[in-house]
Amino acid sequence: MELQLLSQELSEELARIQSITKDVVKRSDLSIVLCRNLLIKFKRHIAKIKFLSPTEEIHFFKHVKQIPLNNLVYFFELKSFEIHFPKGSDSSKEKYINRKLKKLNEFFSRNLDFIQYIDQEKTYLDTHYFTREFFDEFNITHARYYFRDPDFSTSHDLLLAKLSANRRLIAYMDQRLSNIGELNGHVVTPSNRLNWTGSKTDMTELAYALKSSGAINQGRASIREITKALERIFHFRSGDPYQNYREIRIRKKSRTKFLDDLTISLLSDLDKADE
Repeated sequence: MELQLLSQELSEELARIQSITKDVVKRSDLSIVLCRNLLIKFKRHIAKIKFLSPTEEIHFFKHVKQIPLNNLVYFFELKSFEIHFPKGSDSSKEKYINRKLKKLNEFFSRNLDFIQYIDQEKTYLDTHYFTREFFDEFNITHARYYFRDPDFSTSHDLLLAKLSANRRLIAYMDQRLSNIGELNGHVVTPSNRLNWTGSKTDMTELAYALKSSGAINQGRASIREITKALERIFHFRSGDPYQNYREIRIRKKSRTKFLDDLTISLLSDLDKADE
C-alpha cells in the first residue's frame, strides 16, 4: 500500500476519533499512538527502499511524512497543555494560556524566514531542507521525544511539523482563552446557532474555492482571512489551512470531494424541484 494512502487513512481516522471522543487528553492519547505507529511503519519501509530521485524524497519528507509527524507534535503538546492546565481561578488560567501563547509566538519570530519560505510555497531550498543528504548541515531543530534518526529525518522536516502543529495550538489556545468564564470551560451554544458539521479539510476546500474564484474582495482576500471568516460564521476551528491544503493535494482520489458533493447535492435538489 502506498505511503501516501496510509497518511490519508490516518487523517480520516484522526477525524473519526475527534468526532467520537470529547475528552481532549484521551483523544490525544489515541492519536499519539496512531501517529507513532505509522511513523514506525514509514521508518521500516524507508530503510528497505531507495528513493528514485531527490524529488521523490522531498515529496515524502515535505508532504507524506508530515501528516503523522505534525499530528504527533500537535497531540503531544495538546496533551501536555491540558494536563498542566490550572484548576484554580480564571486569572490563573488566563496567565497560563498567555504564557503558552507567548512561547509559541517566540517560535514564529525565531523561524520567520523558514515560515515565509513555506507560506509562499517556495521550493528552491527543498533539496537542503527535505533530503537526508543535508541533515547535519542545517540541523537546527531539537526534540526529546520525536523521530530524529538521520536515516529517517531531514534538517527541516520536524521544523515544518512544529510549524503546522503550533498554528493549530495557537487556534486551540485562543479558543480556550475565549471560553474562560463559561460553564465548565465550554461555550454554551444556542440551538439556533450555525455550526459547521463537516470536516476541517471540507472547510479548507471551500475557502480555497472562494479564493480561487475571486468571489470575495475581487480575489484580494487571503486564505487565512477567508478561513477565519468561515470559522467565525460557523463556530468551528479548522486548524492550519496550509497544512489542510497539503493534505488535500496528496489525496489518492478526488481532491475536491467536498465541492463535488456540494454540486451533486444541489443538482439533486434542483431536479427534485423540477418534478
